[in-house]
Parts: sequence; C-alpha cells; structure tokens
Amino acid sequence: MFPVLFSIGKISVSSYGVFLAAGFAFGLFLIWRLSRAWDLDEEKILDLAILTLLGALAGARIIFCIEHWQFFLSNPLYSLLFYRAPGFSFWGGFLVGSLTLYFFAKRKRVDFWMISDIASIGLLGGLILADLGCFFGGCAIGIQNNLFLSVNMVGAIGKRFPVQVLEAIILTIALSKLWGKSIHFHTRGKILSLSLIYIGLIKLLLEPLKDLHSDLFLSAILTILGINIFYRVTKRSLKADLKSLALFLYKLLTSSLTRKTSMDRLKKYWYNQKTSVSWKWRNFRKTLRRLNVRFSYQNERIH
Repeated sequence: MFPVLFSIGKISVSSYGVFLAAGFAFGLFLIWRLSRAWDLDEEKILDLAILTLLGALAGARIIFCIEHWQFFLSNPLYSLLFYRAPGFSFWGGFLVGSLTLYFFAKRKRVDFWMISDIASIGLLGGLILADLGCFFGGCAIGIQNNLFLSVNMVGAIGKRFPVQVLEAIILTIALSKLWGKSIHFHTRGKILSLSLIYIGLIKLLLEPLKDLHSDLFLSAILTILGINIFYRVTKRSLKADLKSLALFLYKLLTSSLTRKTSMDRLKKYWYNQKTSVSWKWRNFRKTLRRLNVRFSYQNERIH
C-alpha cells in the first residue's frame, strides 16, 4: 500500500510509524478520559500509562529482535535504527507492558485491577490504529486470494485479504461495547478480563485469514487468561454457567417456544442496534452540515 509517507534526507517516515504514534496518543486520550470519569488523579494515571508504554515499546522491540535474531545478529546496530529495520512484537509489548504496569502500580500504591481496566481500554484504542498502520505498511498481511476486497501489499506476491482492516473494525466494535461498561459501575478487573477475551478471540478467529499463522497458541492463551480473570474477579462459577448454557442449547433444540422467544430477542436486539447506528449517523450528518461539509455536489446550484 503506502509503506512510506515521506522522506527527510535519508530518513523515511513510515505510515506504520505514524499510525503507531497516533495509536499511542489515542490510547492515552482514552485513559485520560476514563481517569476523569472515575474522578482519579489524572497526573498519576498518565504517569503510569507513559511508564507502561515505554516498557511495552522496549519489550515489543526486544522480542521482535529475538524472533528475527539471524538478521539482527549480523546487523546489531539495526535493532536501534527503526527507520532501517522497523518492527515490533505485540506479544512482547503485551507481556513486558503488563509487568511494567504491575510493578509501578504496586510502587505507587494504585489498585492493579482498577488501573488494568483503564489500561485495557487504552490498549484496544491503540490496537485499532496499529492495525490500520499494518495495513498501509504491509505487516501481518492476509492470505492470497482474488476477492474484490483484496489489495496489493508491499513485499507480498498477489492480492491479499485486508485482514488488518477487518481486525480494526471488529476491535472498534469491541471498544464501543466496553466503553459503555467502563464508564458505569463494574467489578474491578472485569473490563480487563473482557478486553483480553475479545482481543484473544478476535486474533484467534482471524488467524486463518493471515498469511503466517504464528499467533494461534498465544491467542488461545490470552483468551483463557481473560476467562480465568473474569471468573476470579466476578466470583461467578464457570461450572454453573456451562450448565446453564448446555440447558439453554438443549431447550433451543427441543422446544419451539424457546426458539421463538430467542428469535424475538434477536430481532429486538438487531432493531435496537440498527436504530442506534441510524441515530448516530443522523447526528453525525447534522454536525457536518453545521461545519458546512457536503457529501456530494448534487444539490449545488450551477451558475
């Protein structure tokens, strides 16, 4: 796509780097907004966020260099020259960032579950823009196919499925759902657990659409970790929930009344979601009209 936005002398500014920086900024903005909504010490929360971000960046780069050790062993200086050999590992950043957050939260005497809930929202926001940066920069490319959605990716042969854009869209939906939960009362740690489950499942389900299947095991581990945290902090019983699910599925297969009730609920949910999106779209159009932004030239008069 567009791996390089512009160059300054011998230094090239990559689209991935720009989107990654924008993702960090967006994540910090979400963290700041939540800290204000929860009436917390904004300065302390942002300090923790920046320290975690630095730790995540270091971990992401170190793990990336370890994964490509043959290249960096022959070019050790390139591990520091991002414009020559760009690259980060999501899993390295997640692991080291989590450890950094835990260490400094304990040191600053901040509840770890509370700050993790806030950080997970920022993580989702950052991942959305990072995925778009991958799409333009040509990383984490999709499988080769001839669908009308497929595009040419830098460094890859043939047209590729834009799995990065699809992941960004699904992450945006997950963020919108979790944002509503995060600004209302909830058990501490619940937002973190749901974020881990969403991220793990999204990466797990989209793995077959990626050219390299390297995240399958780690995505499953992340999902299991999120489920474990969810039942730990909510004090719910996994066994009881599985029993309820099995009973519901049995009734769904054997009872016409259950199928009808479930279908009515599904239709109601779909209608509510469609109405919500339509309402937001109308408000968005009204805002653009106030700013004198036009969608087309059809209604303009020709003099």
